[in-house]
Amino acid sequence: MADDNALKALNLRLAGVDWHTIADRLGYNDAVDALEAAEDIANSQYDGMPTDPLRVLAILRLDRLRAAVWPAALKGDAAAIDRVLAIDDRQNRLLRLSQRSTP
Repeated sequence: MADDNALKALNLRLAGVDWHTIADRLGYNDAVDALEAAEDIANSQYDGMPTDPLRVLAILRLDRLRAAVWPAALKGDAAAIDRVLAIDDRQNRLLRLSQRSTP
């Protein structure tokens, strides 16, 4: 049940709901408890390089947005392709990929 609530907390946060509202809706003692539960689930879903928890949430949110427009992009929808590229660019900046040098 705790994992179910934590997953709900993560999904609400990825949808942009604030931590206090999440805590109230799901019965957490406070916003910090909701955040910690969601972070645990987020870390289990995130398979990238180690980074801070807020960055993980942002990355997962961008992953969801990309997944939403991906089918249209694959069908050749130019606007969807542009949106995927913009999401990729934002995620690359968030991960600071453009700042990394290759060995």
